[in-house]
Amino acid sequence: MKLISYAVSCVVITSLNAGEHTVQESIFEKTIDLEATFLPTEVTVLKIDPQQWSSYLIQQLTAHGSTVKKGDILIKCDPEDYQKHLAETEKGISARKIALARSERELADLEITTLRALEKQRVSLERAEESLAYFTNTGRALEEETARERLDSAERSLSYYEEELKQLLKMYEEDGVTEETEEIILKRQYSSVKAAKFALKKTKLSTAWSLKKSIPYKATDLQAGFDDSTLAFETAELNLPRILDEKRLSVAKDKRNDAIADEKLVELKNDAAFFTITAPADGTVYYGEIDNGSWSLGATAKFLMKNGSLPNKSALMTFVPTATPLALHSSIGQDKRLLLKIGNAATATVEGLIGQAFKTQLTQLDQIPNGTGNYQTSFTVELPVDSPIRGGMKGKIEVVTYRNEKALTVPTSAITKKDGKSTVEVKLADGKNESREITTGQSMDEDTEVLTGLTVDQVVLTPES
Repeated sequence: MKLISYAVSCVVITSLNAGEHTVQESIFEKTIDLEATFLPTEVTVLKIDPQQWSSYLIQQLTAHGSTVKKGDILIKCDPEDYQKHLAETEKGISARKIALARSERELADLEITTLRALEKQRVSLERAEESLAYFTNTGRALEEETARERLDSAERSLSYYEEELKQLLKMYEEDGVTEETEEIILKRQYSSVKAAKFALKKTKLSTAWSLKKSIPYKATDLQAGFDDSTLAFETAELNLPRILDEKRLSVAKDKRNDAIADEKLVELKNDAAFFTITAPADGTVYYGEIDNGSWSLGATAKFLMKNGSLPNKSALMTFVPTATPLALHSSIGQDKRLLLKIGNAATATVEGLIGQAFKTQLTQLDQIPNGTGNYQTSFTVELPVDSPIRGGMKGKIEVVTYRNEKALTVPTSAITKKDGKSTVEVKLADGKNESREITTGQSMDEDTEVLTGLTVDQVVLTPES
């Protein structure tokens, strides 16, 4: 069977004479050819997905296409810088925990002292209010009355001493003789009068000062003290709870940061697992990614080398377990896609394997195109146990898109089409010709399938060469 794109192979009986074609039953088959790739049906794409560490420099690397055993090292990276960073991170834990404990203690203290400070401000305000009220309602009048009473008392004392002196002088004058004792008494009385005068003078000054200055000052100071206490209480009532809330938020933030730091430390420790990548089972290693019916090396040539840096979340290698079945994958255009359907039988050949063909069947066919406008297909393939074919090798698939075991065909050139009808010239037994309307089916470049209008052994005239 010859393989050519859109080729149609048809088994027909050739005409007995030039310009004639005898209709016979034959196999009518249409095929299309596809370029395909053998790929394994079960793969594991190896990637790294570290959360905290990013530097993975390759020390040891398994070659592309290597056959490995379970546990064999595929990639090994240098952990020196990572180990230093991990040690420094672990050293910072104690300081972070101590700082958090201190903040929590400060918050606990503030929970208590805030209430105490508010109560202290409240009591101070009450006392200032009481002092102002007492002074305004009672104290001021009492202090003013006391000041005046001191002045009156000083005036009375002076008048008493002066009256006593006056009486002594009068009494001693009547005696005519002043004795030594009497002189002493008079001196003492003069001194008392003098002292009383000075006391009166002082009292006048202090009374005037009290009434004009100190008592009004006291009233002003008590009012100012009350105003200050009111402001202090209102400020404390507003700000102290805010300060407490700020501390609560700060401690909550510290706790969250501490928990995040702990999580990051755990993630950092887990990132150590990516320094050594081993084979999950016996199998074969492919560089790049085998996925969705295609194999791509991607950018592996830039990093899969000694001292290369492994990228995060990118495909590094694809691991294929031993004895994994292969399938054939092809990417086709819309023209071929419309000729295919799930279940189409096909035959695969491989360049280099002379005289060998393998049965295949279409099992996957995309319904919509991908970003390149093509459609992915997948074919199962029956390979012998000792087949040398490996994943990544190329093959050609001949897909049977139509087959009729008992088809009637005529040369396409014998058909005349007019007004939507197809006719052929049939040679009758008496040697005459008759135009016969037919219904056509599938066609190829040289032959067309006839569904109705002709029977076996009828002779159709064809144009002369």
